[in-house]
Amino acid sequence: MRAALRLPALLSAVLSAPLLAMAPPEARPYELPRSMVAGVEGPGGSYEVMIAWPEGEPPAAGWPVLYVLDGEDNFAITALTARRLARAGARSGVAAGIVVGIAAGPLPRRVRDYTPATPDWVIPRGRPAHGLATGGAEAFLDSVERQVMPLVHDGRWPIDRTRETLVGHSFGGLLALHAAATRPALFDGVVAVSPSLWFGDGLVEREVRRAPIGPRILISEGEGAALENGSTLSRSRQRTRFLPLPGQSHGTTMLAATVPTITFAFGQVDR
Repeated sequence: MRAALRLPALLSAVLSAPLLAMAPPEARPYELPRSMVAGVEGPGGSYEVMIAWPEGEPPAAGWPVLYVLDGEDNFAITALTARRLARAGARSGVAAGIVVGIAAGPLPRRVRDYTPATPDWVIPRGRPAHGLATGGAEAFLDSVERQVMPLVHDGRWPIDRTRETLVGHSFGGLLALHAAATRPALFDGVVAVSPSLWFGDGLVEREVRRAPIGPRILISEGEGAALENGSTLSRSRQRTRFLPLPGQSHGTTMLAATVPTITFAFGQVDR
């Protein structure tokens, strides 16, 4: 009887032995090779800036640069996709480049930073971010120009300053178009993914239509009411293209536009 009583304990020890042997090693965070994170001061305090650079020798003119808004969400997928496309070389038509993510931070700061001033206008009830402060786009773009870009231009990497692109989604797309219209020398190209053209009763769309021809513009939209606005705007201007994203909603368009955005910024032919 005493042997029978000890049998369950023995079986338990035997069965658990393989599980103990298969225990995983101590976990560690995933790291992206050839990348760094730095902090810069901006209108809303400290902003994280994430930079990923290629391996190998740069082109004679230096690396092109893609600045990605909402960096905490979009930096890693953009950097890894850019590297994969560059490895494909001639098959993808994409060369290597530097990807810079600028973290937005909390929603109220993002809404303020990504929207231009609109005197006597506030976000109406029922629209995204109703009740939040707006109008900080100029201060934020000042910070990009005076804090973020010098960090990239500081000599660690050879940079082709004629090939710097800004991409943003939603309010970030609105900001990218505002930058194209009001600071045409700041970027060679801008990509606006599902831009919030309704903001300010079409303020930024009017800015872009009135502005002299400046940077290359790619407007990308999924399904919805804004589709026609982006398409019409692209047809009205030189150096402006429209990319429809069938089957994509507002929330999925940034991911769907990742490869076209990288091709626009780092393409060997798309200039």
